[in-house]
Amino acid sequence: MSFIIEGIDCLPPLSGGYLIINIDKKEFHIVSVPSPVLGADRHRDSVNENSDFVEDEEGNAFSVTVLSSNVGVDWTIEVETKSDEEEFRKRISVEYQANEF
Repeated sequence: MSFIIEGIDCLPPLSGGYLIINIDKKEFHIVSVPSPVLGADRHRDSVNENSDFVEDEEGNAFSVTVLSSNVGVDWTIEVETKSDEEEFRKRISVEYQANEF
């Protein structure tokens, strides 16, 4: 079973930041959010990407992609779970924290 968690923050991460994945309200994994390419003339040229893959102790797999640009941050987390999908989805939360300037 698998599902996708998507999110967006509309402020550009000028100094980068962190995407924090929580399971049962406890910090499970942190993914770095890169700074966008600030000198880019066009939106598509400002996009910077970071990808990560991690498994928890229950065998659930998380494939994370974070895109930052001059218009904000987008993230997609693909979760492949060994347990009941709906119950596991309720246990997960994601929090974005931008670095201070």
